[in-house]
Amino acid sequence: MKSKSSSHLLTHFLFAFVIVFLVPFLFLSFRQFKLFLGLTKIPVPVVGTGSMYPSLFWAKSEGGPEDPQSSNLYPFRTEPLMYRYVPYLELFHHRFSLRQLNRGDIVSFHNQKTAQILANEQHDAQAGFIKRIIALPGDKILLKDGYVYLNGHQLVEPYIYKPRSTYGGSFLPDCQEITIPPHKLFVMGDNRKISLDSRSDLGLIDFKDVVFVLPYDEQELYHEFWRDPSHDADLANQPTLNVDQFYQLLNQLRHQSKLNPLKPNSSLEYSARLRANQTFKSHQSLSFSQAIQKAGYHNPLTGEFIIRGYYDAQELISSLSYSPSFKKQLLDARYQDIGVAVVNDEINHCPTQVIVGHLGGYVPANYDQTTLQSWSQLLKNLNEIIPSWEKARDYSEVDQAKLDRLLQILYQRRQLAQDIVQTMQAKRWLTPQQETAINQDQQLAQEAEQLIKELNGVNQ
Repeated sequence: MKSKSSSHLLTHFLFAFVIVFLVPFLFLSFRQFKLFLGLTKIPVPVVGTGSMYPSLFWAKSEGGPEDPQSSNLYPFRTEPLMYRYVPYLELFHHRFSLRQLNRGDIVSFHNQKTAQILANEQHDAQAGFIKRIIALPGDKILLKDGYVYLNGHQLVEPYIYKPRSTYGGSFLPDCQEITIPPHKLFVMGDNRKISLDSRSDLGLIDFKDVVFVLPYDEQELYHEFWRDPSHDADLANQPTLNVDQFYQLLNQLRHQSKLNPLKPNSSLEYSARLRANQTFKSHQSLSFSQAIQKAGYHNPLTGEFIIRGYYDAQELISSLSYSPSFKKQLLDARYQDIGVAVVNDEINHCPTQVIVGHLGGYVPANYDQTTLQSWSQLLKNLNEIIPSWEKARDYSEVDQAKLDRLLQILYQRRQLAQDIVQTMQAKRWLTPQQETAINQDQQLAQEAEQLIKELNGVNQ
């Protein structure tokens, strides 16, 4: 009886041991084995936000619309569930393929360039980047007019933040096709206008740099955040900037800085269009001042900004505000008028959008007192000599034709002197007509001097 009882207790002990220790151990070992082989998803933290919006979140602190602390923010948008990327398993000198990378897959990767970029941005240098695979080895990729062309066909992209928003960079400029070499990937973020990816310094990604992957056909959770791309192609060759909306946003920015709003000016819009058009005509040259003069805008204070790219109103405001010189110009209290022109054309057969903005305003003139005194003295002298020459009309021995011409010149110079003195005393700017008349006055003065000599010679 004692032996049976001991055996029974031992059986219960072994059973309890298996349940309490061995089963969890085997379970954890199996789970770790699956993780090792990339068969189970795990959450992957995202460092820096915005480049994969709208699938992943974009924090307000980085220019996006979302609060990371919001209860409405799904965890899979802050820490996407991804597989560890294991391309193959090697056993007994044989390789068994486990996972292939495909177009549309979201991948997390790490290399020397990502580490350097993250360190410069004061992020964890070991965290890596997260982007979407766009092209595989052997694929031909071309960026043109805001679209991606893959192997000669325009790519349909429901996952990107905005349609027609993909433009070239330092590595792959617009309208230059490249073929992806072996073992390399071309990756881009879904928020194309802010994503640092294969188009620029990051360049192509090596397969060995990939750490995690989420296959395209397992991204159903994100579909509710994606767009309907069926009408994306309709936007080709169309301006992306709503000028009226840009004016509204710009004046909101000026209001925040307690500045008066800028008023749209048709003359400045015309001069801006002249300058925008001439950027596409290398054989023609039209300077800023020539465009302003041709448009008939006369205010003395003028400024210009020129930017290439397909921007909407908010993007243009953000881009101009990012540049200290442009921001200073937009928030200059002396400007009162604005005109913006948007022109789409081709440069070297590559579609390009050029945005030109002209600013204008009035500031009181401040003339040198010596200049004002010289014009005042001229007016005084003319007022003194004109009556004496007017009396000469009574003398038959005076050449009346020459006298009439002299008086005509003296009247013209007196009128100019009066206008110039009044303009300078009122601290108004000289008009183009006045400046032309001033340039001609010296010639008139020389002619008057010659006539006076001739008329005095007749009297002697």
